[in-house]
Amino acid sequence: MRKVALIGYGAITRITLEKIAEKNSAGLVNISGVLVRQNREAETRSALGDSISVVTSVEELIRLAPNIIAECAGQEAVHEYAKPILLAGIDLMIISTGALGDDTLRNSLIKICKSNGTQIVVPSGAIAGLDGLNSLRIGGLETVTYVSTKPPLAWKGTPAEQIFDLKKISKRTELYTGPARSAAKLYPKNANLAVTVALAGVGLEKTRIQLIADPNVAPNNVGEIIAKGKFGELRVECRGLPAPENPKTSATTALSLAHAILKNTNTILI
Repeated sequence: MRKVALIGYGAITRITLEKIAEKNSAGLVNISGVLVRQNREAETRSALGDSISVVTSVEELIRLAPNIIAECAGQEAVHEYAKPILLAGIDLMIISTGALGDDTLRNSLIKICKSNGTQIVVPSGAIAGLDGLNSLRIGGLETVTYVSTKPPLAWKGTPAEQIFDLKKISKRTELYTGPARSAAKLYPKNANLAVTVALAGVGLEKTRIQLIADPNVAPNNVGEIIAKGKFGELRVECRGLPAPENPKTSATTALSLAHAILKNTNTILI
């Protein structure tokens, strides 16, 4: 049995738990606990009942002895909890991969993993095609562009709001073009996939990111990878509906997390 714990109890966690419950008929995955801030403890306990432990410190989460812990709480959670989890010998699954754009943090986590045999697992999130990107990288990638297009109000609370009147955007408008590292820093709640694509491809500086506001894609969030290499080209587009409680995040992010958790319980791995 795979024993799993999660960090955070927002839209992504709720969808993930729902889908795991649907697909885990054989009982091969056990959700042992959820870590939340103290001000969310009572609310989360009420929602989960007695079936899943609710804790408010990473030490308590580690004491539940999961095989893997999945982060669903944002880049700050990665900065705060990744090191103690990996040092405890527990694998870590990261959704908020923008945190890995920090070279110091990423290198320190890699060092821990190499020293104690743990792993950092990155689900595909709200994009498809990472398997093809990894294949082309082995063959020799030359260029990678990731384009994230969302309805204008999905960019609320980002630097774009200081430059554009999001409510008045009526056509495709480019908000940012540049390297993945800067995109993840400027748009931490919107551009985690910038770092995921960069790590799967040509790196944080060489990967070109375009962030677009376009009312015509509503209600979808659209992610597109365009890659070229010595052995071919890749163009993949994924149109996902936003998570019901968070328009900045596609619901497919939660589905990818549920798939990643359930994947190793399958007899045939694809």
